[in-house]
Amino acid sequence: MIVERRQKQRLRSLLGGRISFNQKNCTLDCVVRNVSDDGALLVISDSIALPIAFDLDIARHQRSYVARIRWRDGERVGVAFEAPSSGEVVPLDMARRLKHCEQDNARLKSRIRQLTEAG
Repeated sequence: MIVERRQKQRLRSLLGGRISFNQKNCTLDCVVRNVSDDGALLVISDSIALPIAFDLDIARHQRSYVARIRWRDGERVGVAFEAPSSGEVVPLDMARRLKHCEQDNARLKSRIRQLTEAG
C-alpha cells in the first residue's frame, strides 16, 4: 500500500520543461508528468546527471521554479519547488524580461565607457 505524503494533490500533465543549471549555461529538455504548487514529476534520460538543485521552466504555465531533487528512480525524478524569498512563484515572462534588461544595462554601460574614453 502506497502512503501519500504530499500536502497538495498533483495534476497529471504532459508538458515540456527546460532544466537549467550552472548559471543557465547547461540546459536540457524534460517532460513534466505531474505538477502542483509544491513540486513535480519529471522524466529525463537516466544517463543524465543532475545537480541537487536547478531551475525548471515550464513555458506552457509561464512559470520558472527553483527545483530540488527529492528522489530519482531511473528516468523519473521527483522534485520539490523552493519558494522564492517573496513566497511567490516568479512568472517565466518576468524572469526573461529581467534577464533582457540586465543584458541591455550591461550593453549600455559598455557603450558609455567607449564614448567617455573616446571623447
